[in-house]
Amino acid sequence: MEHKFKILVIGILIAAITYGVIIVGNVFVGYSLYNFAEPEVNGMDISYDVVCTQGAAENLTGIECVKVYGTLRNTGNEELKNITVTVIFTDTAHDRVVRQTVVEGVDLLLDGAASIEFHAEYLRELTIPKTSVEESIQVNWIEDGDINFCHTIVCDSETRCEK
Repeated sequence: MEHKFKILVIGILIAAITYGVIIVGNVFVGYSLYNFAEPEVNGMDISYDVVCTQGAAENLTGIECVKVYGTLRNTGNEELKNITVTVIFTDTAHDRVVRQTVVEGVDLLLDGAASIEFHAEYLRELTIPKTSVEESIQVNWIEDGDINFCHTIVCDSETRCEK
């Protein structure tokens, strides 16, 4: 009887250790993958989530609506000052580039303590055949008296950050 009890205890310990390793591994790998996707500029970590939609405008015949919804976070260890977020719509079918400044003069606390949400909308005449509008985001901020910017082409997930 005592031998069966020892085997049961050993089995429970092995199961507990296995589950613990799985949970810790998932948390560690998930955290490192999350941080891997964020661009870093001069010690500043900027992460963002952006959703773009393009379709017919409500109650407007022959008009198409392009919408961009986004959230911007500072996950770095320094505060970002005087942030400006501009959404740029590049409409090659109508030969237009439209810039909408959606956030201006906002400071972001470090370590993701706060975030900025933004929304932009662009209306255009419907095209046949259907063409796409390229959406991009430009984020400017001031660091040590210098203006820095990060330009992201949303549909390609391409990021260029410069000082």
